[in-house]
Amino acid sequence: MDWKKMVKPAHQVEGFAKSNVAKARTPSAVVAQTIDKQIELFNKPRQEGRRMFRIEGENVAFTVRYANSPLKLLGEDKEVAVPKDKFVEVLNAIKADVEKGAFNAQLETMETQVKARSAKMGETRRNKKEAPAA
Repeated sequence: MDWKKMVKPAHQVEGFAKSNVAKARTPSAVVAQTIDKQIELFNKPRQEGRRMFRIEGENVAFTVRYANSPLKLLGEDKEVAVPKDKFVEVLNAIKADVEKGAFNAQLETMETQVKARSAKMGETRRNKKEAPAA
């Protein structure tokens, strides 16, 4: 078999065209998706996944995170607690605020930090490649 007659550049195949490349998600969209995942994990306690909440008795303490950092939800407080029966309702309300832009200032700062950290890691990798082996 001549494999070169079978293969095509990926961008010429439906589904792989450049216009179908995943678009960058906004920080707000990432947080909203994370909240949806936390609701799913809360409703399915046996499901695998990283939980950003703790249940103690009839209360749930939780954080809302972006890039592994918690958002300030009440003033400077990053972890808050609610009655267990109100947890999903509260998360959905927070998600609505995220989508309306209520957390944009924090998310922009966090995104700047993520980009700086990523650039620094890239620079470190490049420097390691350029450094002569000992």
